[in-house]
Amino acid sequence: FGKVERILPGSLPSSVKEPVVLIVDKADGDEEVKAAGDNIVGVILLQELPHLSHLGVRARQENVVFVTCEYDDTVTDVYLLEGKYIRLEASSINVNLSIVSEKNDNAVSTEPNSTGNPFQQKLQNEFSLPSDIEMPLQMSKQKSKSGVNGSFAALELSEASVESAGAKAAACRTLSVLASLSNKVYSDQGVPAAFRVPSGAVIPFGSMEDALKKSGSLESFTSLLEKIETAKVENGEVDSLALELQAIISHLSPPEETIIFLKRIFPQDVRLIVRSSANVEDLAGMSAAGLYDSIPNVSLMDPCAFGAAVGKVWASLYTRRAILSRRAAGVYQRDATMAVLVQEILQPDLSFVLHTVCPADHDPKVVQAEVAPGLGETLASGTRGTPWRLSCNKFDGKVATLAFSNFSEEMVVHNSGPANGEVIRLTVDYSKKPLSVDTTFRKQFGQRLAAIGQYLEQKFGSAQDVEGCLVGKDIFIVQSRPQP
Repeated sequence: FGKVERILPGSLPSSVKEPVVLIVDKADGDEEVKAAGDNIVGVILLQELPHLSHLGVRARQENVVFVTCEYDDTVTDVYLLEGKYIRLEASSINVNLSIVSEKNDNAVSTEPNSTGNPFQQKLQNEFSLPSDIEMPLQMSKQKSKSGVNGSFAALELSEASVESAGAKAAACRTLSVLASLSNKVYSDQGVPAAFRVPSGAVIPFGSMEDALKKSGSLESFTSLLEKIETAKVENGEVDSLALELQAIISHLSPPEETIIFLKRIFPQDVRLIVRSSANVEDLAGMSAAGLYDSIPNVSLMDPCAFGAAVGKVWASLYTRRAILSRRAAGVYQRDATMAVLVQEILQPDLSFVLHTVCPADHDPKVVQAEVAPGLGETLASGTRGTPWRLSCNKFDGKVATLAFSNFSEEMVVHNSGPANGEVIRLTVDYSKKPLSVDTTFRKQFGQRLAAIGQYLEQKFGSAQDVEGCLVGKDIFIVQSRPQP
């Protein structure tokens, strides 16, 4: 049982070989738990964090028991256990910590017993549990590293496939089709499952490699990529090589013909978001949630700024945490490649993350949603605070409010402001938020989420991790991936 400030590679001494439960002071949502040590089996984070945040998703996927706690008395008790052998037990009701003998191998559990102990603390759902289902990792194979399907500058979203543009872009293509059919779908209670999707296009696999070739940097890139396969973490070699790779790639931009193609799809003055769609993300067994970059609030009216944003997304394939995450998953760095999903950015009143099977107790009848004001980055990142948390039954229409949002700020984009890849932060006035003050609105919104979640689950054939938002009266779905 050890204490660290953050979950970072190297934060856990390599001399520690036994299973470890970490006490962690802070998180920003970008951490890869197992990249800090394969022997980490549990994490106690001493700050509030949305359960369905990227870090929470990764912890579940890595089969790490992940709980959060900000209660001062409990934190004091937890600190007393540092260096001792402990047992961490978590359920939908409570979280227990207890001291065990050195030879006890059952360090973690998601089925706590009823025995009381001085460290037991009901945390009111302030934790995340790992998935009990292991899915095989099936990395998508791109058709070509240079000139996908010939040499397309970009693809319409309807042309995106797993092979040409990755699982995320392919799922968005499927979502577009499902959205066109959803206005005819209703739940058993007659609640509509209708949703919309933002317009989109894809800069496909091979585009980054083509840009490297045209810039004369392909040979240097390939050499660095070979070195990083076996580079060591301890001496800073991985960090150095990662920075060199990012420096090369971040200065790249798509060719003029790509910009011309995209201008035919999007109105010139519309604000866009450029998002990663790698062949090593949004897969069953490797969601890589939040691992690669998305750049909001860019415009084709400024091709240089747009191109720079695309370069940043490409470069995010080679951040330190991305490299170590793939290494931990047994994926060769040379096999990873990046497409870029370009979508119209929405200006939502609310954003949500929805799991179509309850992540706390794996109840298939219940969807759980976490909702934040403004843009969804509040939920995906490690923003301190609690979202609105709704538990919605797919079959009887019941909606339970598990928590109310207390984020102090919301992120927004204004069309009148600069398209510079930045967002505006505004103080939240919860007295004007219907989800806080209107019980009827909250129930109807939860029922709509349950209906949409059930529809997507049926069509994709498995439990889904869904991202979306509410714009006026319309629900938009922007992403759906296999739920960890």
